[in-house]
Amino acid sequence: MRRLMFEGCAGWLHEAQGKTGVVLCAPLGHEAMWSHRAWRHLADDLAAAGMPVLRFDYPCTGDSAGACEAAHFLGRAASSIVAAAAQLRAQAGVERIVLCGLRAGASLAVQAAEAMRSHPAWQGGVAALVLLAPVVNGRAYLRELRALHLNWLNSVGPTETPAPPPAGAIDVLAFRFSADTVRDLEALRLDRGSSCPAPRVLVLDPWPGSASAAGALAQYYTDGGAQVDAAAFPDYADMMQSAEYAGVPAQAWRQLVQWLAPIPAASAALPAARRRLPGAAGAASLRVGVDGVVEESVWLDARRQFGILCMPRDAAPAQVAVIFPNTGGNHHVGDGRMFVTLSRRLARLGVVSLRLDVSALGDSPRAPRSMSIPKIYSAGPRADVSAAVDWMRTRGFRCIVLAGVCSGAFLSLHAALANPGVNGLVLANLVKFRWDRADERSAGKGARSWQGWLSAARRGGNWQRMLQGQVRLGPLAAAMARHAYRHATERVAFRLTRLRGGEDLASATAYARAAMRSLNERGVQTDMLYGSEDMGLDEAQLRFGRDLEALAAFTHITVHRHGCMDHALFLPGGRQVFCDQVVKHVMARLAAVEAVGDGLPRAAKVC
Repeated sequence: MRRLMFEGCAGWLHEAQGKTGVVLCAPLGHEAMWSHRAWRHLADDLAAAGMPVLRFDYPCTGDSAGACEAAHFLGRAASSIVAAAAQLRAQAGVERIVLCGLRAGASLAVQAAEAMRSHPAWQGGVAALVLLAPVVNGRAYLRELRALHLNWLNSVGPTETPAPPPAGAIDVLAFRFSADTVRDLEALRLDRGSSCPAPRVLVLDPWPGSASAAGALAQYYTDGGAQVDAAAFPDYADMMQSAEYAGVPAQAWRQLVQWLAPIPAASAALPAARRRLPGAAGAASLRVGVDGVVEESVWLDARRQFGILCMPRDAAPAQVAVIFPNTGGNHHVGDGRMFVTLSRRLARLGVVSLRLDVSALGDSPRAPRSMSIPKIYSAGPRADVSAAVDWMRTRGFRCIVLAGVCSGAFLSLHAALANPGVNGLVLANLVKFRWDRADERSAGKGARSWQGWLSAARRGGNWQRMLQGQVRLGPLAAAMARHAYRHATERVAFRLTRLRGGEDLASATAYARAAMRSLNERGVQTDMLYGSEDMGLDEAQLRFGRDLEALAAFTHITVHRHGCMDHALFLPGGRQVFCDQVVKHVMARLAAVEAVGDGLPRAAKVC
């Protein structure tokens, strides 16, 4: 597994010795985030079976170059698949190419295969297509995306009405589809192409039946003379959910590998001794210029963790550096590509940052196939972030700022408590000050704040959904009861302890207050950002009082409330608030460091 960059696209080459290579064509937007773990392990499985694999980020997505809303995105994405195939052929020496796409990535794979079929450099095109839950009808796909976003807004979005996207564009969770992308999707109909652009096709269908668009596409290609195999995709739903819950579809991946197995030579798998984990001894680091900055792929903490170090292109880097830990189960780019755009913004201001995958997540070498919320909040990821702080310190940075969202804020907080090398924190929608067994029992049960429930109750659409049976009252009432019981019992326990004249750190409230006192006494500048209806604010009020009065005496801690912030920062307004606060915080830390003038070197080491 080797990092590479081609035509502005960031990717991974999963090496093997076979003569048939597979290009993985990712889905778009939130589906790419949710399926990243499954996609990475599919590449591993194919390579282990002897097929070299290239997975990559399309232009203007992930770690690739380009702005998020660049024009002509779909055409550029399809062209990048052709470029990826050429790169795979050049890097791995393959003779045959298979394009494997998921959701809209399957549609792009078909377009790329059509382009390759008519190009003399490809001598007839691709050897096979693998279409996983393909988007056959772009209009139906857009209806699905709009419904998903509206349902999310009605369920957990903030009361403050978000600014609408530009005319013709749509927002889908944290990702925006530009007006020209929407137009191109509206015109998409795979079942109206001239013919199938590959001799062999595998279609995996999550919704088989007489009304299935994927099934109809399989028949259309069969009628056109292609050898088509169609099967169900039963583990699709387990994969296509928020990344902290998303699974790796073992059955589908096994079926896919077996379907492709007859194509490569039988001896194509690399011997186990020669298989190279990313970041293994001798693996080359990749340093590239992108969007006016320099980015380097790095492995740290005895090569257990992966990250992207983002640096200024021309000026010497400042002595303040920022680390962005993972949010939930997401990999290092962040929802809405937030950590990519923010790190490049900081680099243009002269500040180095690290987009980090802790050892259990993203592209870190031994990231496992399964994940859960308790694992994300466990001791291992906290220690990983602390190790990343030490790694940055060894490179000469005098001031380290950790900036995280939700679970990333939790990991940042605990790394700061454990590591005196942390000088600043920007914590967005921190939900927990510590993780207890009770939290493990309630993880994933739809916790939200009282303000969030009241806000949801004020939305007429939610009452309509309830009357139509789309919202189940039983689980909702149970969640509210658990919330009320927990708050009441914890308040009573804390007050009884105080009445006895003690401060029992076994109490979550006492622990939270002691933690913030410790940071304040050390002078760790801490900005805490909350959406005005966020469950994290509810937690903070439980620990520090309705008006957060227990924090009032802490001069290094500031709390900011914003009506436009949703919990995960899906909305552009919330992401902008977070990014602006990080920049403001970092610039203040930079000014403070430069004002000290203690004779230390003015430039940090970044190589």
